Amino acid sequence: MQYCAQFMKCGLKIWLGSGVLRGAATALVFCVFAVMADAQAANFQDYFTNRETIFTTNGTLVGDNSAATVETGEPKHGGKPGGHSLWISWVAPTNGVATFDTHGSSFDTLLSAYTTNGTQVTQLHEEARNDDDPAAPPTSLIQIGAIAGRSYEIAVDGYQGATGTVVLNWSFLPAASPPPIIVSTPNDLAAKQGDPVTLTVNMTATGGAQFQWFFNGNEATNQTSTNIVITSLQDTNVGRYQLRVTVGNGNNRVRFFTTPVELQINSDGSTNTLAEDKLLDSPSTALIGDDGGGTNTGHVIVSKVAIRPGGFGGGPLTPNIGVVRGYNGSQVFNTTFATTDPAEPPHCGVTGGASYWLQYQPPTNGTMTLDTVGSSYDTVMEFYTYNGTLTGYGDLISVGCDNDSVALHGAARVSFQAVKTRQYVVVVDGVNAARGTAWLNYALNTNQPAQPPSASSLVVTQTVFTGSTVTLAPSITGALPLVYSWKKNGTNIASVTIPVLQLTNVTSASTGTYTLTVTNDLGTITVSNLLHVVTPMNCSVNRSGSNFNLAFPTAANFRYTILSATNLTGPWTQWATPFFGDGQSYSTNIAGPGTKFFRVRIE
Repeated sequence: MQYCAQFMKCGLKIWLGSGVLRGAATALVFCVFAVMADAQAANFQDYFTNRETIFTTNGTLVGDNSAATVETGEPKHGGKPGGHSLWISWVAPTNGVATFDTHGSSFDTLLSAYTTNGTQVTQLHEEARNDDDPAAPPTSLIQIGAIAGRSYEIAVDGYQGATGTVVLNWSFLPAASPPPIIVSTPNDLAAKQGDPVTLTVNMTATGGAQFQWFFNGNEATNQTSTNIVITSLQDTNVGRYQLRVTVGNGNNRVRFFTTPVELQINSDGSTNTLAEDKLLDSPSTALIGDDGGGTNTGHVIVSKVAIRPGGFGGGPLTPNIGVVRGYNGSQVFNTTFATTDPAEPPHCGVTGGASYWLQYQPPTNGTMTLDTVGSSYDTVMEFYTYNGTLTGYGDLISVGCDNDSVALHGAARVSFQAVKTRQYVVVVDGVNAARGTAWLNYALNTNQPAQPPSASSLVVTQTVFTGSTVTLAPSITGALPLVYSWKKNGTNIASVTIPVLQLTNVTSASTGTYTLTVTNDLGTITVSNLLHVVTPMNCSVNRSGSNFNLAFPTAANFRYTILSATNLTGPWTQWATPFFGDGQSYSTNIAGPGTKFFRVRIE
């Protein structure tokens, strides 16, 4: 006989099986207990105070964050802006390591784990955070050393407000002793080349835990404490650092990684200037130029910058005192873990796959030149600007791009006129997803300031026959972006916003004044394109005695010039005073010695 009963306690399903073992003269009753994970013992909640609790060691929770909100004072989950967070609470059954991930979610997720001694969303202490799991972007993965009986508050959000189906998976490995409690981890940062840098993970109750630092995914030799010391920062030290914590030994050993930190070089010494894997992260870590007139807690902001021997381009840096931030320098970063958004455009028309973005605001007007000389891989680069707030790739306006113009390791170089009041963003991508250490070198030449729009001529006149195709394309220069608008006889041509206006199969009705207005951040110009469309006319020559008479029809408001030559190949010279037509026929005597050829120019 067999039977079972189902009980519910703390989110667990406990199955009880029983039976009888029969012998010759005895009967033995036995019971078997099995604890099974309940995949959905609780549900996500929008508000932190309403969160439900799960107790199982592993499982999957599915929800949707489309209607979720963000509360006042709520932290940025994954360290990034979100907008639609969901909460669940998980209690550790014993000491060990818990892993949470959002694999299977339908959008770019953010994931964080917190502990708290309070009841409010403002009282949280972060244990771990992640935007993208390198093995499964754009979903997220975190690990925490969990203490028996402690509650961990798990938040899932959408990067930059993304929404959709949320999948949260979790698993747990028990440990023989309590793992260390992570108090804090270092933030991403930049330092000058040659500076000493120390990265420290603060923790309590380390006990018999073992530590190993990883650099760009590989074990860092002889780095087995809670901090890692770099005595002189070089480009070989640039990249991602992460501490692995091991608790126990042998078969009882469990491990987890702390939140990674990214280390870059900024030659201007701006510690919070970082190139970012995602476009929309770049505004928060921009390189903001300083002309020396600003103040910072009462002191003029002046920093050392790195000037390379022999001029611009990658290579060893030597300090030069007195140049302020944003004029000349380098940002050095590693793209080992770089990704590309599926919606991201191919920069400069080249297939990439490992892009990093840096936002830049110049300290003054000038001609900006950037290159990737010194990079360890084949790079492609494009420089963009945008108007208003940057919300996505659709806002980007290209001001220049390049691939391989520098004959050195596939380096790129771009120059453009930069305007102080404008935000720019540069992307460095790897050709065919190449990765490595990137040098992004920048130089602002203030002796070549950005210019307002200008044209070689402000009035252009064309006369064509009916049925022709006409292209109106004045030569315009000036700092990008240039904004174009066309009018015909003062009326807007709304469908054309480029510097070229093409008219096909023109008629007399196409005659008029086409004005192109060009605007940039520094000024505006207007170019007038005068178009005359005429019907081909038939000239006649009649002889009267020794005289010859040239006659042809005229149209009102058109200028006529009779030209003559002694040879069809010219040269042609003006034969009589030009005149304006009145819609009547015109005739004149053309008698003269020798052979002559005549033609009429209409304007």
